[in-house]
Amino acid sequence: MAKEAIREREDMHIKLDMLKQIHLFEGLGEEELKEAIKYMQVKEFRRNEYIFFEEEAEPGIYILIEGLIKLLKETQDARIVIVRLVYPGDVFGWIEWGKKAPKNTYTAKSMTESKALYISNKDFINLAIKHPAVAIKMTCEATANLIQTYETIKSIAGGKVEERIAKVLLEIADRIGKRYDDTIIIEAPLTRLDIAEMTGTTVETTIRVMSKWKKQGIINTERGYIEIIKRRELEKLVI
Repeated sequence: MAKEAIREREDMHIKLDMLKQIHLFEGLGEEELKEAIKYMQVKEFRRNEYIFFEEEAEPGIYILIEGLIKLLKETQDARIVIVRLVYPGDVFGWIEWGKKAPKNTYTAKSMTESKALYISNKDFINLAIKHPAVAIKMTCEATANLIQTYETIKSIAGGKVEERIAKVLLEIADRIGKRYDDTIIIEAPLTRLDIAEMTGTTVETTIRVMSKWKKQGIINTERGYIEIIKRRELEKLVI
């Protein structure tokens, strides 16, 4: 019993440290965070591991702590589109409040070794009843991300290919890029296929566009990751 109590306390401290890293929970008191933790599980995923599949997963919300997750959607013509990248601190998943609530509409897959906090649909509802401030924050975040997902799908349908690719690279750079002097380095394992699926284009077109930018000195990809050398040139394409 003593060992179990120690493990529970250690688990509590680990989860609490995780939550304190997340902007979503800024402004909440220590006791509110401790109450929220009681409903959460730590889940770890290997690189390229599927977390859940479209229409096949139990409802619930994930909060990414470490790593990178991509959310995939299959279109009517059997193409795969990455509707959103999930970065540390982001929320993904969904909640069902009634029997007629829609099923999950995307597949989640880890791009790197990742760690997340998970709360089931049932536990989220219990949390919402006891601690509405926590639940409201999580619901607002999930709603904002859903809107962003729809905006991504809409943008894929229109706009020039170069504009879409530039927009994606700038977004990733802003979220996880590391600046060294005037260069921004994106060290995430992004393939040309990933970028094609995020922009609704083909791998061949993605390679052509990025090769042109490389020749122009806008980006560099020789070291196994993407370096943005002339950010302003990419910004001109999305203005």
